[in-house]
Amino acid sequence: MKAFIKIICLVIVVFLLSVSIIAAQETSNTETSSKSVRAFLTAEQKAELKLNREKQIEFRNQFRETLSENQLGILTDPRLTREAKISSLRASLSDNQVNLIKSNRKQIRTGNVAFRNTLTEQQRLRIRRMAISRAQQNRAVYFRARLKNRLKRI
Repeated sequence: MKAFIKIICLVIVVFLLSVSIIAAQETSNTETSSKSVRAFLTAEQKAELKLNREKQIEFRNQFRETLSENQLGILTDPRLTREAKISSLRASLSDNQVNLIKSNRKQIRTGNVAFRNTLTEQQRLRIRRMAISRAQQNRAVYFRARLKNRLKRI
């Protein structure tokens, strides 16, 4: 009887170890996929992406400077959930802050459209394929998490 229990424990440990190894491999695959996107972009496209990223960082810093003490308190309150923080912050935004956000969104949209216009058909297909494989990986991770939760209940 004790030998049977030891065998079952060993099988469970091996199963958990293999699942963690597979999850680690998928994580490394998703990290390399973003690098491979940049591998087939031209130098101008890479520069444009870098410029867009710098604009986003600049906007975040500019927006943080406009936040009042009350708004910073909302963002740092550990008792609030993420959704509650967002709704409370939105309710407390001034007209200038709202206009700043709207102008940033408009700028991001125009930058995205300009970047899309520079892509060739082969680049578009490659990006779509990578997005599909990423979605499949996310689905697999979600499925494994659900399976893991079911096994915990048993």
